Amino acid sequence: MSKDGFFILLTISFFLIGILRAYYWNYASLLVLGSIQYRYASQYLRLENALTQRVSWITFMIMILNISLFINLQESVFSLNHFFKILLYSIIYFTVKFLVILFLGNVFLKKELAKLTVFFSFISDRSFAIIIFPFLVFVYFVPYNLDIYFIYILIILFFIFLSFKIYSIYKIGTNSFGLIPLYIFLYLCVLEIFPFVLVAKGFFY
Repeated sequence: MSKDGFFILLTISFFLIGILRAYYWNYASLLVLGSIQYRYASQYLRLENALTQRVSWITFMIMILNISLFINLQESVFSLNHFFKILLYSIIYFTVKFLVILFLGNVFLKKELAKLTVFFSFISDRSFAIIIFPFLVFVYFVPYNLDIYFIYILIILFFIFLSFKIYSIYKIGTNSFGLIPLYIFLYLCVLEIFPFVLVAKGFFY
């Protein structure tokens, strides 16, 4: 029964990615490329309009769904009840991160920096969620003795996208806004690196 449920969830994810491919491919490709190259991210920001807002909402839904499916792989027995708990925690985490960034931007009178931090923090998560979709399909439906290799690939991809995210936020904070590196380091540790450590710990222990 759980396999049927995860098939439906992956189908929903595939449907959302299909919408991006069919109607918003130019924006979606810029979004993914922007997570690893700053010039594409800048180009995406300059194109901000109603269409990019739709892309942001669609990719946000893909992000919540696919990252929750990714974290759920820590369980040896797949359970939809457990997955929906993870889904709820994921929504809470991303909502809290968004609100904390905006709050810090208001406190330090850096609203423009807060906007860019939200963008570069979430662009990596959104791109990661899109890229890992085919690997999730394999992990959930290939024989058990093969899925461990796909899980390792997913963890490596997670680390790569996290590294690009950290670099982008640090570069913008220091070069463009002149923030003290200690402040950036504290933010990265609390809201970016620590969640990654928890996820990685769940897989290895």
